[in-house]
Amino acid sequence: MMANLEQTTDPRVEAVFDEIRTELGFGIVPNLFKSMASNPTFLEGQWKTFKGVVLEGDVPRTLKEMVGVAISQANKSEYALRVHLHGLSALGMSEEVLRTLVSDFAACPLPEREKAVIRFGLRAAQRPGSIDEAAKQELRNLGLDDDEIFEIIITATLFTAVNQYTDAISLEIDAL
Repeated sequence: MMANLEQTTDPRVEAVFDEIRTELGFGIVPNLFKSMASNPTFLEGQWKTFKGVVLEGDVPRTLKEMVGVAISQANKSEYALRVHLHGLSALGMSEEVLRTLVSDFAACPLPEREKAVIRFGLRAAQRPGSIDEAAKQELRNLGLDDDEIFEIIITATLFTAVNQYTDAISLEIDAL
């Protein structure tokens, strides 16, 4: 199911893989995207969505990745959990934050604003119908605007879908 980079001959796939290697900042193409190479149109669309949600916008990428960690841990999605933790480490997140993010969130040494965003993202992923005006107002009270709140919701939606996809195909964890 996964494309071998050396065997990839489709110029569309090669172009997307080059962009992924450059824009993710890790110099690799994660298995998530390799697994989509048999359908270049799908690969292009999924990369564009991922890039637009995770790499662009006003909410920092590290915070979006932490939302991804919380969702992946709650869903017991090992592939996504490992990849997001690696991504955060590569982006300079401290070992203490990474360790407590997954082992003891209450003790995680993050500002309350970031913890509230992570809790909200997890809630949007697990109980989307519970996202009411009061939940949004809590984030507004911490200085987030409606565009940032939307970004958190769409981030939660994306990471939920990534968990479902990677778990459904039993995706092999990248050699990180």
